[in-house]
Amino acid sequence: MKVILKNHWVVKPIEPTWNGTVCLSEFDQTFAVTHVPTIYYYKLRQDYVTSTDDIIQTLKTSLSKALVHFYPLAGRLRWIEGSRLELDCDASGVVLIEAETDAKLDDLGDFLPSPEYNSLFPSVDYTIPIDELPLLFVQLTKFQCGAIALSFAISHAVVDGQSALYFLSEWARLARGEPLMSDPFHDRKVLRAGEPATAPPTFEHLQFNPPPLLIGKSDSDFEKKIVTKGSMLKLTKNQVKLLREKANQGRNLEDNKERSYTRYEVVTSHVWRCACKARGHKFEQPTNLCICVNIRKRMQPPLPESYFGNAIVDVITTGVSGDIASRPLEYAARRVREAIEMVTSDYANSTINFLKNQEDLSKYQDIHAYRSTEGPFYGNPNLGVISWISLPLLGLDFGWGKEIHMSPGTHEYDGDCVIIPGSEGDGSLTVAIILQDAHVEAFKKFFYEDIEC
Repeated sequence: MKVILKNHWVVKPIEPTWNGTVCLSEFDQTFAVTHVPTIYYYKLRQDYVTSTDDIIQTLKTSLSKALVHFYPLAGRLRWIEGSRLELDCDASGVVLIEAETDAKLDDLGDFLPSPEYNSLFPSVDYTIPIDELPLLFVQLTKFQCGAIALSFAISHAVVDGQSALYFLSEWARLARGEPLMSDPFHDRKVLRAGEPATAPPTFEHLQFNPPPLLIGKSDSDFEKKIVTKGSMLKLTKNQVKLLREKANQGRNLEDNKERSYTRYEVVTSHVWRCACKARGHKFEQPTNLCICVNIRKRMQPPLPESYFGNAIVDVITTGVSGDIASRPLEYAARRVREAIEMVTSDYANSTINFLKNQEDLSKYQDIHAYRSTEGPFYGNPNLGVISWISLPLLGLDFGWGKEIHMSPGTHEYDGDCVIIPGSEGDGSLTVAIILQDAHVEAFKKFFYEDIEC
């Protein structure tokens, strides 16, 4: 796909904003300088007759207003002692790009992730000094048919998925001429940002240990070089229901002694199980599953709903591939639930203390290594599954109507998996997963066959 970049602008807050340095929390620090890409596709409403110039002007004006409230995104990061980061809120601005392509939206088919579509996303040049690198890039691409794609790359050192989508939804409200739903909460001291460690960690934090290697291997160098392929696998509402019934079979749910497994727990377990089968592991192969847990409501006291930053904790569940693959789905689902339930306020604070006690954080940054070419490798035999099920992903309307499709960005890192709600909003789900090319077809086969059997 040929995409031509026509123009770009640096958009700054339309009004003066607070100026100063912000200490980042330990949960911000582990993501270093990664930007997370997402994309929305639109067919403009029939009654929305306008030019690309008008759309660009709407985006620029509303974005400059949104940055008054979400001013950390207009700042810049800088390195400080111990490979740590701090945020300079200096209103340097964000980047808005205008592009066009000779392709038609229908050429994308069912929107399967492909490196061919990378040009629809903003390109982030990480050779730029970090104190000059914008934290937000936005790209508007016009298709030959008149449809548009709006893509974003947002710094993960500044916000997590929930905060990023909170910003996008509020920006869209301003673009539609509506007021903010709520003001963001910027005080990261609620997660002890900038404070010293209060104690040693009180839990074992497996997420900071090197993950298992394939049996017989001394490193993961070869696995990192293997060609990968992305898949978008849809689960209907009924298929999700069947998975839940399968996982809950034989459990004592009637007298409320046990809770039914959630959609995330059963789909994540199903993905882990199918990956173990598709990868053809030896029975005794150790395998880790990395899970991201939102701690906003788990902290004591809970964080404000509008907390703007990173508030997710990684937790690891472990197993033997043969057990995960051959035992009933409930076996893997129980391991997933036990890991999630371990994440309490005490666990989160223990994670903070663990990181605060490190003189140098460099080896713990980009711990989501299935998104990174550096650090520990979370591909084969391991997996990382992130849930976007409860995030406000859908219905992003800047004034020209809601999207017809949204998806996470394309990348090539084996073992990376995101569960997103179906675009129909009917309880269906889509699993976006990257696997080594040789394992993709087997994974798809098990993914659907194992639901029915």
